[in-house]
Amino acid sequence: MALCGDDHKRLLNRINRIEGQVRGLRKMVENDRDCFEVLKQIAATNGAMHSLGMFILEDHLKGCVSETLRDREKHDALINQVMDIFNRLSK
Repeated sequence: MALCGDDHKRLLNRINRIEGQVRGLRKMVENDRDCFEVLKQIAATNGAMHSLGMFILEDHLKGCVSETLRDREKHDALINQVMDIFNRLSK
């Protein structure tokens, strides 16, 4: 199944930003930066990943899920799938 939303450029921009943050982390470790600075960058990267996941989840709910909920046979399985991914993203 493809991504539900159609704003792939926006997603790719977010992913590029996250890649930059991870490269920044590598550089910080290579340059033996202060632990607290590295931890702050890790927190920022985690936040960006979480935000990306929630953005994709919202598109999924608005697109794929709303369409599938019309099919009663797939209803319970879909709700279980959405709850599973929500629980993983909310950790």
